[in-house]
Parts: sequence; structure tokens; C-alpha cells
Amino acid sequence: MSKLIYSRNGSATTESIDNASPQVRWIWKQAHSFGANIVRVRADQLRYGKSTGKTFDAFHNGKVSVYKQKDNVHPDNALYFARKIPLTKVNKGMQILEIHTNIDVQDTLDTVTGIKYHSQTSFFGRLWNRIRYGTPMSITA
Repeated sequence: MSKLIYSRNGSATTESIDNASPQVRWIWKQAHSFGANIVRVRADQLRYGKSTGKTFDAFHNGKVSVYKQKDNVHPDNALYFARKIPLTKVNKGMQILEIHTNIDVQDTLDTVTGIKYHSQTSFFGRLWNRIRYGTPMSITA
């Protein structure tokens, strides 16, 4: 199964998001709306949970992984994309969307929305929403 890689402006190895289908751009916009930088939608491998690195927090749910830059990154760990400008300065927002060719767009949008909710809501906020509205505590629930 082949994959497609989109970036903001395109490059020798990526396609510009402007050339993507409207459905793929919806995924890009949804992820960009909460500050995600990289989104990967896998064909087969499933991952769950949250992982933390030097520059990113990663949220995994099923085939979708969303990587969001940490608010405070030490200058020694600054990440650069095509331009030699640190990600923390100008390159904020979505940079890379990697998807496989037979993507389920609605399922991906739902997963990105769930990751957005769980990355922006505190544990106690999720607990309150669970008690009050029956909202799941975890992404996989």
C-alpha cells in the first residue's frame, strides 16, 4: 500500500497540501486548529497512548498519530523543517500530513477530534464531563 505525504508548500519528496483533495485538506485543517505539527495515518499498524520526546508530545489512537510541539523547547533541541527557522518561531502549525492511499477520512477526522479533546482537556475536566455528560475518559473508550 502506498502512502502520500503532504507539506505546507510541497518539496522534492512531498506534495503541497493545496494539491490535495478537499477531504484530505479537512484533516489538515482539523489538526492545524489545535496546533498539531505532524499527523500520520498508518495503513495497518495500531498504536495507542501518549509519548513524550525532547521536542514533541505524540498522541496515538489506532492508525492515527498526532505530533504536537511542546510549548517550551530548549534551543539545543529546536526542530527545523525545510527553512532554517526553528519550529518554535515561524513554522508553527501543521507541517506534514502522511496518509495511506485508502484512508477512511471520517474515521480519521473523528480520531483527530478525540485527540484534540484529550490533549486540551485536563484529567479533572474529562472526569467532570464523564460524570455530567457521559463523555469517555479516554480516546479508546
